[in-house]
Amino acid sequence: MHKFTREQKVYSMGGIQVGGQPGERPTVLLGSIFFSKHQIVSDPVKGIFDKEKAKGLLEREAALSAATGNPRIIDPIGESSTALINYIEFIAAHTDAPILVDSPQQTARMEALRHFAGSDILPRLVYNSIAEDFSEEELACIKECGVKSAIILAFSTTAMKPKARIKLLNEKLLPAAERAGIENILVDVGILDIPSVSWAAHAIHLIKEEFGFPAGCAPSNALFQWEKVRKQGTAAFQAAAAAAFALTQCEGADFLLYGPVRFAPWVYPACSAIDGLIAYGGRFSGIRPASREHPLYKIF
Repeated sequence: MHKFTREQKVYSMGGIQVGGQPGERPTVLLGSIFFSKHQIVSDPVKGIFDKEKAKGLLEREAALSAATGNPRIIDPIGESSTALINYIEFIAAHTDAPILVDSPQQTARMEALRHFAGSDILPRLVYNSIAEDFSEEELACIKECGVKSAIILAFSTTAMKPKARIKLLNEKLLPAAERAGIENILVDVGILDIPSVSWAAHAIHLIKEEFGFPAGCAPSNALFQWEKVRKQGTAAFQAAAAAAFALTQCEGADFLLYGPVRFAPWVYPACSAIDGLIAYGGRFSGIRPASREHPLYKIF
């Protein structure tokens, strides 16, 4: 198993910990809810949704997280600021998990931050994300609102190879995060398509070795483009997707955005199994799980 020579950063946010050497802490899993065309959403602009179904999805994921030991961060995706604020308020009222501030619209993310600034919910928020197209207004808003945790998207069409992503971080993204006042940096290395998961896994390894930051990715972004496997049925899709997730975990991934929260029943068992195996192998390099809540003790 891997053991990075660089000291690994560990961050606490919203009651969970993320980061460290492989085998110390389980992979943090991020499931998406209220995304575009999610059937439980009736009005994506106003953020109107079926609360009972949403609550059921969140409760099922919570039970899986408790059973496996894999912490979770919840990823509501709002198409407007009104929707995003509604989603975050609902999740905050029904869970104690950290929550992403996620929207394809930069203005929606900023307005949501301003809404929750100074509230009890703010420490649970993780901004998603500071990417190469950030604006100085965005960075100023993050700093003014006091958000301390953010995902940094180390991916660009001009920085696709793993080493190029390190350059992007050094020259552009880490200085931007510093200007935004971010203290807890989670690096998302980005995914272009399923074959590029191998590049992402390598980039995760390089970034943890170079900086020590918690790193991960979102293979879910490419899963639905994987037509050849999807045509083979649900079991084949789930098995192949779990293998893609496992590859990144074996290279040190600290977190994974796994896709729709409905995937939780097969994602948590798969990822917790890999975490347990990595932790057991870590004994050869002197690495032990940081707590008895690790999947090594939960599922084996």
